[in-house]
Amino acid sequence: MKLSNKEFFKISFLYTAVAALPPFLNLFVRPLIEGDGKLGPADFSQIEITETFISLAFIIAIFAMSNAISRFFYDYDDNKKELNQLISSIFSSILGRGILILILAFIFRNQIGSLFSQPALQDFSKYGYAAILVGIFRAINTTAFALYRNERKVRRFLIFGFLLGIFRSAFQIVGVLYFDMSFVGYVYGSAIGSGIISVIILILAYSRTGFYYKRTLLRPVNKFSLPLFEYAFILWGINFADRYFLEGSPEILGIYSQAMILGRGIEIIIQGLQSATQPEMFQMMKEGIDKNLSEIKKLTHLIMAQSQLLIALAIIPAMLYCMIFKTELRLASGLISIVFIKYILRTQYILLALPIYFNKKTNLFLYLNIGVLALNLVLLYFLVPLWKAYGAIAAMLISQSIMVVGLYIVQDKVAHIKWNRNKLLYFPFVVILITVILEIVKVKFNIEPLVTSSLVVMVIISSLFILYKNEIGGILNKFRRKYKV
Repeated sequence: MKLSNKEFFKISFLYTAVAALPPFLNLFVRPLIEGDGKLGPADFSQIEITETFISLAFIIAIFAMSNAISRFFYDYDDNKKELNQLISSIFSSILGRGILILILAFIFRNQIGSLFSQPALQDFSKYGYAAILVGIFRAINTTAFALYRNERKVRRFLIFGFLLGIFRSAFQIVGVLYFDMSFVGYVYGSAIGSGIISVIILILAYSRTGFYYKRTLLRPVNKFSLPLFEYAFILWGINFADRYFLEGSPEILGIYSQAMILGRGIEIIIQGLQSATQPEMFQMMKEGIDKNLSEIKKLTHLIMAQSQLLIALAIIPAMLYCMIFKTELRLASGLISIVFIKYILRTQYILLALPIYFNKKTNLFLYLNIGVLALNLVLLYFLVPLWKAYGAIAAMLISQSIMVVGLYIVQDKVAHIKWNRNKLLYFPFVVILITVILEIVKVKFNIEPLVTSSLVVMVIISSLFILYKNEIGGILNKFRRKYKV
């Protein structure tokens, strides 16, 4: 199987545009709800804590079904009856887990609220159920979008993806400005906006497939998904434990979370890039890894290059964006480059995980990620009291670097793919190391953040020119021949 560069960029543009819409719209939402008499850093710290509940509810409700539907689709695509029963059973299982989460949250609502020092977060009933609903709706939408990708239903993917971004952002603004001028209005708006799309998706799905919950079909799916769920749960701990360590310092958490939210926008776009080619990647692996090795490596390198270029191009605009805030959220601009660089590690992880997903060796994630989670918690415990936000960032970069190295070793035992380590590992790690050094210099000598961030951008782009000079030269030669330059 061979995928042309033109086809790759077309597909990746469409899927990335949909993935980028929610974080792009959020750039307009936040300034509208921030400022004097509106929301400040402490309020945004509370929004960030609710995001931890949303993400946890999402992980439990989805139970890695988006990955499962992407993989098992190819086992059932020749049997439409069983495929429809599988799809229906997967959506039914998400709904069942969602109801269970809501029941448990109701039972333990007081204990959950007692975990926090901020009075606004201690009344879990006021915001918690809405946050859980957002997580359940996110699980439904994410699974549906994975199905649409594999079915090549690009139009449906685009329509629902854009509607989800627009509805969610619109209701967030309405929730804050006209329902409750606090993080509570924001969460309720998110629930209503995403819930409308989820209900429509479920109606369309069940009208096509009927309503099923077939244990015989779900048994191998659940076996495949369990290690991925364990991995996602552990990754949730790695990604969100820092919020709980910083929760007692609301303003610092608010500033830190603003940088992290912009970073999550980068992550969503990177996942969109990966989603654009995942069906083709799995199809090539199905035909034979050795047979399609050059194409697999080509797609991997393209995604890695695109991700780094995206990070480089986003750093300065994100810093300038932070400067439009009226409160202390402006200080988030100084954290942008060191936070964004994390997503190089995230891209490496996504790419190295694909062969493991395809070979259904998902149990290999478990021990690696348990070790990384334990390391991350230990680092947070010691570093956050010393360095506050920078302690959380240091713990994140150290633990996730070890995770990537560990995954490289693990996947090599499964797939034996001879990756180009300069493109996939060495140069990206050098970029991260230089970024860390520049951040230390900036803090020590009180250098203007735009100066060091501009240097980081130059380092990333220079590394891409070094790594992809042959590809860039080929594109320039084609341009000269075509236009006779």
